[in-house]
Amino acid sequence: MFEKIKRTVRNFMQRTGADLGIAKQFKDIFEINGVPSFNQFYYFGIFIWKYLYRGFYKPWHYVKAPTVDNPNNMRKVEPLNIEKAVCAELAGLIWNEQCEVHVSSEKELNDGKTDPLDDFVQDVLSKNAFWTKMQEHIEQSMALGGGALKVWYEEWRDGNGNVIPGAGQIMIGYCMADQFVPTAWDNAKVTEGVFISRQAKDGYYYTRLEWHRWNGLTYYIENEAFRAEKRDVIGNDGLMEPQDILGFRYPLAEIYPFLNPSTEINGITESLFAYYRTAIANNIDDNSPLGVSVYANAFATLHALDICYDSFIREFVLGKKRIIVPTSALRTVHDPITKRTVRYFDANDEAYVALSTDDTEQLKIQDNSIELRIDEHISAINAFLNMLCLQLGFSAGTFTFDQSHGLKTATEIISDNSKTYKTVRANQMQVKNAIEQIVHGIINVAALYDVKWNGVPISSIAKNYSVKVVFDDSILQDRQTDINEGLMLMYNGVMSKRTFMTKKLGMTDEEANQELNRIKEESGVNADAVDEFLLGGEE
Repeated sequence: MFEKIKRTVRNFMQRTGADLGIAKQFKDIFEINGVPSFNQFYYFGIFIWKYLYRGFYKPWHYVKAPTVDNPNNMRKVEPLNIEKAVCAELAGLIWNEQCEVHVSSEKELNDGKTDPLDDFVQDVLSKNAFWTKMQEHIEQSMALGGGALKVWYEEWRDGNGNVIPGAGQIMIGYCMADQFVPTAWDNAKVTEGVFISRQAKDGYYYTRLEWHRWNGLTYYIENEAFRAEKRDVIGNDGLMEPQDILGFRYPLAEIYPFLNPSTEINGITESLFAYYRTAIANNIDDNSPLGVSVYANAFATLHALDICYDSFIREFVLGKKRIIVPTSALRTVHDPITKRTVRYFDANDEAYVALSTDDTEQLKIQDNSIELRIDEHISAINAFLNMLCLQLGFSAGTFTFDQSHGLKTATEIISDNSKTYKTVRANQMQVKNAIEQIVHGIINVAALYDVKWNGVPISSIAKNYSVKVVFDDSILQDRQTDINEGLMLMYNGVMSKRTFMTKKLGMTDEEANQELNRIKEESGVNADAVDEFLLGGEE
């Protein structure tokens, strides 16, 4: 009762303080107690990488282009947007539709039966569009230096807002780097953090902070809300957006009526989220667990590529056929600065009006055709692309540019010792660890909420289990070659059949054991048949 009264008073004070502007206003999340001071890393790292990924970064792509009419005229630079292409290519190599996630409950199964725990996890992943969303999420994570996955149980409610007993679904959230801030970590992984979600409504921006914390063996999920006015607060550098303002604390129930301010969870040993980063050393802030963008150390090259591409596009604008006329035939305009009448040349003019003059020599008009520098621009772009491949950990020639197809990506099989192969492998390890952790989270949440699969509680079949993530390397390496190498090792006695099945064929330990038992049974039948044939059978 006392807690309810206290909560009511607190909500009233928060609402009143926000409405009157007398409460403390927070500029951003980094002013909240318990949040590390990563504001410099976010504002001058993650946010800039996000702008480049989108294809527009104001200091690069909005430049002065003065004219006689408007000395302060600005124009938009045409970007090559190689950042998006690089991240998409890397994500496609790391993750594709052939990747598999297997869960084994380590129980004996009859022939033709599938593992119920694996079936349950596959169902959860499928309902959350995991196989599609994961590649998109990896692409964004490569751009922003990392990303986070979280799992929770969504209770279903009727039209009146009442919980429907036994109805709900396990959900997976895909969060970008700017939507998550780590608050505690060790050498292995991030253990605590705060998720940021925003929505616009009724002239305000509402921000929800979802804290994930440990207190001993108890896991806490806490929520709080903030409200800020919708107003233009964009800075001159373009690095500040209106929704970045956190604002005043606001009653959580006003925005999220069915969300608990605090939830206490016991009986789990791992956090219900997983943060993964790019496989690149953070040379910007070595005290931070956050990762850096794959193109964080290639800014000069990226900028040069946009300059070259913009020049290539403008070559066709500035290189239009021109007519050389006498100076007396040029237009004049009043210069507002010097207060003088001056003649000027307009690059956008395609036709000129002839003016009368008494000097016939000045009426000579000459045609001038400018040769377009196409080859020179393409050569310059390809030179910078090769430099970019070196800086980003791709093999030389991965990205090329030609006049027929524009930006192209190499599709040939990548050798084991290539830079691209090593880069992909390193990032796959980061993704693999995160997926394994989120599968553990799915099973833990299912046990906490007594979720059943075919009438059987998940908690009863998840006593001992293993998780296996298998990446399809057919893009990186010829699969048949890989299998042949494994067969050679197995026949020479340096690799077991079980290892061959798990490492080269991608089976789980359970599947490998089942297959070995079938092989043993078939071998036994064949041996008995041979003996019967040789001995003439029984009389």
